[in-house]
Amino acid sequence: MRRIRVHWEDRLLPRTTTARIAIGLFLSVLLGSATIAVFVERVTQAQIEAETLKRIASVRDATVSDWKSGGPEAGLEILNGELQVPGPLVIHLARRDGDWIAGNMERWPASLPMDSKAWRILMQHNSDRAPHPYLFVTARLPDGHRLAVGRSLQIEEELQMVLAEALAAALLLALLLSALVTRWLTGVIGQRAQTIADAVDAVTAGDLSARVAVPDGPPADSFDSMGQAFNVMLTRLQGLLDELRAITDGLAHDLRSPLARLKARTDRLGLGTSVDAGDLAAISQEADSLIAMLDNSLEITRAEAGIGRDSFNMLDVAALVTDLAEMYEPLAEDKGVALVAETSGPLPVLAHRQLLGRALSNLIDNALRYGGSGDAITLAAKRRGGMVQLVVADRGPGIPSAQRGEALRRFGRLDAARQAGERAQGAGLGLSLAAAVARLHGGRLHLADNRPGLKVTIEFPVQPAANGGNQA
Repeated sequence: MRRIRVHWEDRLLPRTTTARIAIGLFLSVLLGSATIAVFVERVTQAQIEAETLKRIASVRDATVSDWKSGGPEAGLEILNGELQVPGPLVIHLARRDGDWIAGNMERWPASLPMDSKAWRILMQHNSDRAPHPYLFVTARLPDGHRLAVGRSLQIEEELQMVLAEALAAALLLALLLSALVTRWLTGVIGQRAQTIADAVDAVTAGDLSARVAVPDGPPADSFDSMGQAFNVMLTRLQGLLDELRAITDGLAHDLRSPLARLKARTDRLGLGTSVDAGDLAAISQEADSLIAMLDNSLEITRAEAGIGRDSFNMLDVAALVTDLAEMYEPLAEDKGVALVAETSGPLPVLAHRQLLGRALSNLIDNALRYGGSGDAITLAAKRRGGMVQLVVADRGPGIPSAQRGEALRRFGRLDAARQAGERAQGAGLGLSLAAAVARLHGGRLHLADNRPGLKVTIEFPVQPAANGGNQA
């Protein structure tokens, strides 16, 4: 038989976090209020007893002083003067053998010792209806006389009872207020948390446009920060899904034409009696185009996943730009284009040589393909502050600013570019790969107007962060 373990906290405490917060807050207020009440009561009692002790000690000390300096008559004068004042003061003066001499208390309290300390004694005096506490001090006078000076604490005791009742009422009121505040607070917490849960449930159900309602501007509390973080995550998730749809549509569109041509050529070969070398070359070219398309897509995926950061090494990007310019110079001359490299000495950075070279090569290919003929293509490597900028600029038709976001998406080429790219066996992945490589290096890719033409800039820090960048 299966046994179910139940921890003690699950049995004693509710499972919801909101309820536990409410109980914790209520208990905190309860303990805090009780502690304050006890503290006030004890402090008040101590202050009252201190004042009472000061009063009876002053009478004792004055009597002892005058007795020593002026004799018994001077001491008795002090005591008689105090007794003439109505009040709760009690005095007992006795000889060495215990016989009463003066004072309004004829008998020495049985439980009152003869020492220098103050004593709290419960007793009933002549006018008292019932026993109540007294505070006493004693003194031994010359010739062995004994003096006891005390004061009734009945009024103070009644005051303490009134104070205790007031504190109890205040404690009940504090508990009531804390219960109301706890209920309100748990309701607010539950409502704020539920808004986030509702947004997540809506997204889970398929509504990718659902967002957590948060105020504009800086977050006012942790729930606003959490809501904004959820919204950023949901926006990113929606963007990734939209990009996935675009990638799927673009991949299907770009694969359809070469696969159709490949099938047509293979069908034609199947109907013929001899194999034409031109058809075989065309089939090989179509296969190479498909492989290149898939390789580029894979490189973009790997770069966006951060794969390759462990292969970063110090690299002179100025020398890389110069090498690429020399490599592409014959192809540029065939197209009647001047390829110009602009560098200002060595520019060492921490980068991935293969991926960075691949990205620049794709940009140069695009510039040669769409940049027009008879004009110049500029390659540049420069440093601006702590950032490195790699620039490829052409003099072609360029890309309108409203369509540059679409051009950076994978398979997100413009219609005219797509048609021209298909004729040139393009795949529409050059800019996407360059942007992914820029993000891998902690930077970003810019598209700008070259007046005329397109200016593409890969910008990243000289020393990329360990976790790379996350910029669009």
